[in-house]
Amino acid sequence: MSSNSIDGQHIAAHESSKLTPIQLIAVTSICLLGLFKLVSSYIRQRADAEFGKRNGCKPPAHVLKYRWPLALDVLSRGFKAGRQKKLLALFTEYFQQLGPTAELTILGGTGYATKDPENIEAILSTQFDDFHLGPRNLAMKSMIGEGIFTQDGPAWKHSRELLRHQFVRMQYQNLEGFREHVEGLIETLISSNGTVDLQPLFYRLTLDTTIAMILGQSVDSFRREIDLFSKSFNKASLVTATRVRLGDLYFLYAPRGFFSACRTVKSYTNQFVKDALQQETDDKSDKYTFINDLYTEHHRDTDLVRDQVINVLIAGRDTTAATMSYAITLEKLRNEIQVVLGNDKDVTRSCIQRMPYLHNVLKESKQVLD
Repeated sequence: MSSNSIDGQHIAAHESSKLTPIQLIAVTSICLLGLFKLVSSYIRQRADAEFGKRNGCKPPAHVLKYRWPLALDVLSRGFKAGRQKKLLALFTEYFQQLGPTAELTILGGTGYATKDPENIEAILSTQFDDFHLGPRNLAMKSMIGEGIFTQDGPAWKHSRELLRHQFVRMQYQNLEGFREHVEGLIETLISSNGTVDLQPLFYRLTLDTTIAMILGQSVDSFRREIDLFSKSFNKASLVTATRVRLGDLYFLYAPRGFFSACRTVKSYTNQFVKDALQQETDDKSDKYTFINDLYTEHHRDTDLVRDQVINVLIAGRDTTAATMSYAITLEKLRNEIQVVLGNDKDVTRSCIQRMPYLHNVLKESKQVLD
């Protein structure tokens, strides 16, 4: 073989190993992002150390151990438990092993898990301004946009007061709007054979009742749209929950169909909002006060109203369904309801006010879920 052909092969190999401009930009971006994350982590650690020194903080009494680098074994267990819908059991196991508060370092980031009532009170109430959402708001924004679950500081306080005002008004509405959905659930249970998975039924019930409460009308008039919306809502919320658990690396998890599901959720919610506003204009009544007040407060920006409504739907569906899943197992609670109601099918607020155990269960469940 001639020297010329050998040189030609070397030149071809050298040229084929060169990075294209796009590849070079991608590699450089990844390196810069990694450097930024390292510097940011170092700055945060220094700030945390100084804060701890000023406030006399002691080293953590309990630290979560892991076997694989970056605690990938812990992360893997968490994802597996999530797929099996056994996250609560996994968290309970960890707390039983470690105690009420523990330090955990996953994917290079250090955080703390706690169920200590004093710590929770400090985070949610007495020292609320010392804490923020961190990367959670970015991880959730693809689905729920700009709302109470993605806001900090003054914006969060404004949303909280606005929504609290609306829910206080709703507390005095009658319970008739819940009847059709509860009766539908009971009919489904009666007609079922064998073991019944209550979770999807509770999710459907709470989503239907929340939408009906917000829009002020039955969902039966647009059942097909609700079914399509519900499927996308399930997909988007499951993926979003995983992205939240990934912290700063949330952007690495975006399976096929996620962004499409988010667009569907926003599109349908936007249409619900527009229909409600139009219906209020046509009816000249206060039936849709919730939507209209949000619309007024957000300077007639339908996108912001849509985002707040999605935030409310997340809370109304998931939190309420979880509370129902827990409460339905309490025999003492069922006995109290039977004693107060008997065979009476009409549930009124005066009936509920005669159920102190139910009242306490709901308050305790809310504390646990918060």
